[in-house]
Amino acid sequence: MVSTKSKKVRVRGTGCFDPEDNSFGFTAFNEAPSTQTKVKSCAGGGKRWVTTGSDPSKMITLKSKESSADQYADFVSQFNALTKDLKPKAPVEPPMEQRVVNEAGLQCWLDEPKAELTFSGTIDLSKHPRDWQAEVLRQVQLVVKRLPASETFNKLINYLKNGGNK
Repeated sequence: MVSTKSKKVRVRGTGCFDPEDNSFGFTAFNEAPSTQTKVKSCAGGGKRWVTTGSDPSKMITLKSKESSADQYADFVSQFNALTKDLKPKAPVEPPMEQRVVNEAGLQCWLDEPKAELTFSGTIDLSKHPRDWQAEVLRQVQLVVKRLPASETFNKLINYLKNGGNK
């Protein structure tokens, strides 16, 4: 007579209890339905998928080696690769609370923590086909004229003049 000794083995999976008939069922991990659909991956280890369930969500994971020379560039390239088929409904622009100029096709935003000024202008070329250069100059002059009227801009400039960003 040969005796075999069995040992306990841990198995990952999903267990379900049915209170109606007091039964318990177990599905091993590899046999359970996947919780991810429409999985896309990219070079560098990034991955995008849609969750399953009653309220599906789009998920993205980005991956960069700790030893990478430029982790930010790794993340940006993966994000761009994973979202190239997703288009924004409206152009992405800085938050409205940072805007310091908004008139005549010109908008300026001030990011105080970064001490950066971003401006964009729109020129209707059908109205200004010959004098588009004059329109660009007008918008630049408008930036120079309107910014000193912004209290937020003046505070930041004075702070930087006094050596605040060393």
